[in-house]
Order: sequence, then C-alpha cells, then structure tokens
Amino acid sequence: MLKKFLVAAAAAAMVMGPAAVAQADDIVRVVENTVTIPVASGGYPGRAAAMASCPPGETRTGGGASVIAGNSHAERYLLHSTQPISGEAWWAFATNTDTTNTGTLKVFAICARVVNTPTLTTPVSS
Repeated sequence: MLKKFLVAAAAAAMVMGPAAVAQADDIVRVVENTVTIPVASGGYPGRAAAMASCPPGETRTGGGASVIAGNSHAERYLLHSTQPISGEAWWAFATNTDTTNTGTLKVFAICARVVNTPTLTTPVSS
C-alpha cells in the first residue's frame, strides 16, 4: 500500500510541477551515518559497526551500506553485513586489514513518513 502511495505521489509531482515536488520531498528520506574503520592492529583487522535510524513517525522501507577505502588497496576493506534491525533502523559491519590507513563505513536507512489517508467506502443502498 505504501509503495502505491509513493508512486502516486511521485506521478502527481511530475504532473503538477515544481511546487508539488517540494511538497513530496519530505515523504521519503535517506538517513545516513558514517564511521571510521580503524586500522588493523596486533594481527587483527580494524572493526566498525554503524546504525542509521529513522526519526519517530517514520517507517524504515529499506537501507544499505558502503565501505570507502582509505589511501590503500580496496580489497583490504570489507563490508561483512548490512541488514535491518529492530525498530526502524539499518545496521552494518565492516573490517579493515590495512595497518596504516583507516577506511569509512557509511550506512543508510530509507525512511518514509506514514500518511493517514481516509478510507473510501461504497455507499450502502437502503
């Protein structure tokens, strides 16, 4: 149901012009959180976890994560897990085997504001 509403809102925004687009911007948003993945130390990779949460009144509809290599080889930075977690949040975990360069873990949640729409009913004939 939410998908149909979002598609309808996007279609209405395209037909109505820029003013409608501005109104539709706050229906869906991407919430991001970025953390540093530390360097490897003592034979163990650097580890980082991050979470992005939807604000109150919004529902998580998806999410994801990315790892950005530091000033090093990309294969040293690994994204191990990215998944929805309890509540309206998205979580990710990454490691870094480079001993001199940190990396970056960016996690994001796609959030939608739940809009109350009236229920349409068929008139009852007497």
